[in-house]
Amino acid sequence: MDIFFIRAVSLGHLEKVLISHDGAGPGSGWFLDKIVIKHKGEEAQEVVFPCNRWLDEYQDDGKTERELTANKDGSSMNTLLKGKSCFPAIVFYTIVFAV
Repeated sequence: MDIFFIRAVSLGHLEKVLISHDGAGPGSGWFLDKIVIKHKGEEAQEVVFPCNRWLDEYQDDGKTERELTANKDGSSMNTLLKGKSCFPAIVFYTIVFAV
């Protein structure tokens, strides 16, 4: 799991994120389960962007860029994990905290 803390102005209600990599170097592809963005403050909020796809030019559909849409039903990370299994060697869960 990768966790990033970012100080930024409020981005408001997030609906989509774009994530990509340049594919440089051997073994640069990776499997992205989801991105979770947590907003700190008086009312803590969590937005989940499910992916469950490879970002790899040699896996899946060969794309290294994905536009992800927020999970509309308000499910938390635990709900998204129910009933799913992943077999790749590398699974990334990205959590971004806006502080």
